[in-house]
Amino acid sequence: MILDKLLFDNISILGKSFLIESGLTDIPQNIHEMNKFLETVKENIESNSFKGALFADILFSFVTDISIRDRNTTSRVFEDIFSALFSMKSTDVESRQNPPVNDEIKKLDSLCTTLDWKISTDLSGNKREKSDLSLGLYEISLKTLKGKTYDENYMIIDNNDNKELNVGSLSYRALLKGIIDDEKLKSLSDRKSGLGSGKQLRENIFDPIKSINKEKDFYDRLKLFLEYVYTDDLYIVLKSHYRIDFILIPNDTFVNTLTDLYKENEDKFHEVFYRWENNNLRIHWIKLKSYMEKYCRDFYHLDMDLSCRIENDELVKFKCAINENIESILKSKKL
Repeated sequence: MILDKLLFDNISILGKSFLIESGLTDIPQNIHEMNKFLETVKENIESNSFKGALFADILFSFVTDISIRDRNTTSRVFEDIFSALFSMKSTDVESRQNPPVNDEIKKLDSLCTTLDWKISTDLSGNKREKSDLSLGLYEISLKTLKGKTYDENYMIIDNNDNKELNVGSLSYRALLKGIIDDEKLKSLSDRKSGLGSGKQLRENIFDPIKSINKEKDFYDRLKLFLEYVYTDDLYIVLKSHYRIDFILIPNDTFVNTLTDLYKENEDKFHEVFYRWENNNLRIHWIKLKSYMEKYCRDFYHLDMDLSCRIENDELVKFKCAINENIESILKSKKL
């Protein structure tokens, strides 16, 4: 819509004000600066300042409201809003090129000499697709999910949330080639053929790996691949009606929690490393978060109450002035 675009074109004015108040001289270039920025946003929303109320209204109207949050478009809209805060644009998927792979991964191509695919090519393609937002040199994997539903009194009125996080492509054939039997690997696929649930992963992959004493081989391969593919910090945004949550996970926390989990609690690994669908890895993010806490891994979690905007007089006047101006101009045209 015309007015939406005009709003997004000017939202960087809010972003600059939040940056100045945060004591940042430029757009956030790491997860710690982003947390500092978001803490300033949260403080403004809670104090019900005009800029805080306006940004809260934008988030509610375009992203978190239960009437629109389940639309597939809200993820892209949030990316546009978030990037526009910093006068940036969300990443153009079609312009990416496959990144180089390290020698350790290239060596694994020797397992594929008789095949029409290579482990290095699979992994390079996986890595290419990860970033959703680039803030200068700082690249972020940004994921929006349906959260629990909070009303204007900050009370939960619906516990139906999305516990499953799509963390993008991770080639299961590359991960398992040379570790499990080739015939078994060929039989695997998503849904009903071995990769559709944590229980299936346990029965078809993790228990068989244990039975042939390949746990160390799998752990080493898993660590190598995760450290190569997941180099961007992971931001989870929960759309919860009158509440929005930002969970900021450093890339090393994400990788190390998964590898620690396999090493320390292998019997629970399938509860987090959950399933593959169309080669996209699905993670049970709530359980991942609990293990991040258990292993004392660093991350940030901020929640923001979006109900305060309802009683902000400046915001009410601002919206009335816009409406009156539009009405006046349209009437003057004598349509």
